[in-house]
Amino acid sequence: MDKLKNIKQIIFDADDTLWENNIYYVQAVESFVKLISRGGFSEAEIEHEFDEFEKQVVKERGYGSVNFVYILEEIYKMYLKRGLVPDNQNFEKIVKRFIEHPVTPPNMFDGVAETMEYLKRKYDLFILTKGDQEEQEGKILRSGLDKYVVEYFVKAEKDDETYRALIDEYSWQPEQTCMVGNSPKSDINPALRAGMFAVHIPYRDTWKMDMEPIQSVDGKLIVLQKFNDLNTIF
Repeated sequence: MDKLKNIKQIIFDADDTLWENNIYYVQAVESFVKLISRGGFSEAEIEHEFDEFEKQVVKERGYGSVNFVYILEEIYKMYLKRGLVPDNQNFEKIVKRFIEHPVTPPNMFDGVAETMEYLKRKYDLFILTKGDQEEQEGKILRSGLDKYVVEYFVKAEKDDETYRALIDEYSWQPEQTCMVGNSPKSDINPALRAGMFAVHIPYRDTWKMDMEPIQSVDGKLIVLQKFNDLNTIF
């Protein structure tokens, strides 16, 4: 693709771009909502309160599995105070099933390793993710994808400032840099605003808090359906 001919470095989001991640959160929330609703509470009400408390916790404590479990525990306590009959055994099963997922090798999407092996021959590759340093780094190392990248970055947030700071620190030219990710809010829009190219690979279970309208800038947005479609444009 002609408009990508000057690209020198490609940055990849990690969760839900290289491997599945949010699906485990979605499954835990669905099980949790069903558990609480058995006490006669509205599923819509539970979901709303979960979403609102999650926004608060992310703002105050950051991202990651530990904080997600904290949200589950606090909302469970809240409903116990409202008269929910305790079902600690099933609640603990939900938490246990969730916390087991980060310690397994990430479930990578089809063709990720092969595509990165191919791209490594032509470009400098990087991984940019947000969240807890130990948790995110662990996933990267267990995936084995660290061997394909020059460097990986774990940031507390992925916003305009994050992208511009990387550009400045590594003396990249924005028009020679491309971001690949699933999140409009964390991957695509801030990269475009920083002057980069961006490849959006939508994921069916992208986190609610990562969703927002995509703002295409100067024709620098490309949308693909799956990760190994990158072979067709680079």
